[in-house]
Amino acid sequence: MDNIKKVVNELAKWDALMADGRKEMNKHKLSIQNEAASALENSKVKQVKFYGDDSNCAIVTTAEKVELVSIEYLRGVIPENILKDFAKEEIQYKLTAPFKNVVGPLVSGNYTERKVLDIIEEMNLSEGKAKVAKKKLKGNFEKDVEFLKTIGHSQEEAEHWAYFITEAAAWERIVNFMEVSGYEEGTPGFQDAIKKLKHAVIVDETLKIGVEYEKDE
Repeated sequence: MDNIKKVVNELAKWDALMADGRKEMNKHKLSIQNEAASALENSKVKQVKFYGDDSNCAIVTTAEKVELVSIEYLRGVIPENILKDFAKEEIQYKLTAPFKNVVGPLVSGNYTERKVLDIIEEMNLSEGKAKVAKKKLKGNFEKDVEFLKTIGHSQEEAEHWAYFITEAAAWERIVNFMEVSGYEEGTPGFQDAIKKLKHAVIVDETLKIGVEYEKDE
């Protein structure tokens, strides 16, 4: 435990140093860019170098970014048989965050085929607490844990119930999505669509590390 404490402290220290370093780098880059703009103005030269001590060197290059405004304009000027050699059509699909929120748990198996209300009923809460729980428990693990602690659960108990709430909420999102898509829960068509959906995407689970520390103003 003492060792991981030291590791966390070192991580926070270096993260802060990197943030400060990026600020300093951006400040110096701006100075160099301003100097380069003057040097390259009204010049055919596309690159300028500035030297420091030893082998330190900053290289500034003028780069051109060409973007298409209208393919129809090009087609009106360049014959199609020529244009196809210089303009490539690419179709790319990007999944939206709401879709990932539905399909991610489905493909990774992080769901349970139950309703959030089923989990709440298992908690044996008083009528008043159950009523509030139905409004507050949404499947956000951290927030659900904090709420469950406010109604009398220990940290361990809160995490236990929040885990199942999260998985049940994931299933509810899946069911809602499938029903909007025309599949009724419990039918063979629903199950077949679920199976196909699992094969339609790949979920690669990785660990993300966040760092929190008090920042100097």
